Amino acid sequence: MVIELGLARHPESPPSPPAGRRWWRSPQRTRLAAGRARPLAAVVGLALLAGLAGAAPPSGPLLVQVASHQVKARDIVLAGDRLLVTSAAAQGSATTWQLSAYGVPDGALQWTVPFDAASWRLRQVRRIGDVVLVDPRSGPGTGSTVVLDAQTGQTRWVAPDGLVLTDDGRTALIDEPDDAGATSSTLRAVDVATGDELWRADLAVPTEVLAGSAGQALLVGTDGWAQVRDGRDGTVLRTADLGEVSRPDSMAGALLLRQWRGGELGVTGFDPTTLRQLWHRPVRYGPGRITGCGELICFPDDTRIEAVDPRTGRTVWRVPADLVVDFGSYLVAYSVSADGGSGAAADGDGRGYPAAAAAADASADAGSGSGRIIDPGTGRTLLPLSAWETELEGRGDATFVGYRQPTETGPAWLAVLSPAGPETVRMIGSVPGPVGGCVGDRGTIVCRLGADAISIWHYEF
Repeated sequence: MVIELGLARHPESPPSPPAGRRWWRSPQRTRLAAGRARPLAAVVGLALLAGLAGAAPPSGPLLVQVASHQVKARDIVLAGDRLLVTSAAAQGSATTWQLSAYGVPDGALQWTVPFDAASWRLRQVRRIGDVVLVDPRSGPGTGSTVVLDAQTGQTRWVAPDGLVLTDDGRTALIDEPDDAGATSSTLRAVDVATGDELWRADLAVPTEVLAGSAGQALLVGTDGWAQVRDGRDGTVLRTADLGEVSRPDSMAGALLLRQWRGGELGVTGFDPTTLRQLWHRPVRYGPGRITGCGELICFPDDTRIEAVDPRTGRTVWRVPADLVVDFGSYLVAYSVSADGGSGAAADGDGRGYPAAAAAADASADAGSGSGRIIDPGTGRTLLPLSAWETELEGRGDATFVGYRQPTETGPAWLAVLSPAGPETVRMIGSVPGPVGGCVGDRGTIVCRLGADAISIWHYEF
């Protein structure tokens, strides 16, 4: 591990982290605690600090403050070249909410608009071309996606719950039931940038609408009939009868269907363009948490996760874990069990198909701990998180930001994953405390400063 330390101020050495306990909470917003639980704080662990004594300081400061704003921030999200912040403002006895955008990396305020979802948190933010998609509300019957102009913050259009984006981000697919409780519906394709309808299709049976490849739309009905349509004009490119289907899904460039074959439940992988079957494999947890893992598909298998090639269905690697979450440039494996799920994986699965001989078994180097960053290609542990107290969010453009603040008012030491890979962790300097809620990308770090301000720093490697 390469660890470098940049000191813009606060020359004292960062202290060692406390020993701690660990637990798993949520796949998309996860806090791993060491010692005691402090919301939105991250403790740089022993694995990170072990090489500090021999690390030579860089030639100049890596961390430079570019802006600070007095704002009572609640949600802080990076989306491309925009930093979005929700905050409360008192107006007499009432409290109003607003959404503000700041430029990245200069930190200048771009716009502020009213935010009408005071009781909800920002669920997801995506920057696509000249618009920003904000999912401000969650819960049954309250979901909506607001499409904002990235330059002005003005609402261009509002999509209902159930919005599906094509993989090129240009088209929104909206399946609208004809009547309450009806099995038929109307599929509308809408231009993401303008909200203009591009085409529509009548769906006579309940149909799962999915993102295909190359901007295409995938339609899979409960009767087994599937269609591939052009996302922009609705032209039917391919049809096929896929047989009995259940819970279709699209991930890692493959269409997945849960199907019974020979009295055994399994998952079948199809090419999303041709609808040709690629592979079929039995699974223990048919209704379970099959997820995308970068370019692979992760299958839960008892006390381990198997990462599968989407083109062949073969196991590429396996790790002892209960869940693997894709954070864009890296994966994090979590174990719920008290021992961290560190037992050795068996040579076979005992369910009718052998473990692939070429699969990498990462059990040996996993060790204990409730979370660890793993290599997307091999499953190898790159950085154990057992000594960290940190909060991660699933954002493809985010880097891992760690910090330790030994006292309530003292400096906080910041660390990031370098572009060279997750195994290279770099200390980039210290900042005045108290801090919290830090997020970052490949050149910017944003943190709360106390309860009334946010600060934006730029860093370079």
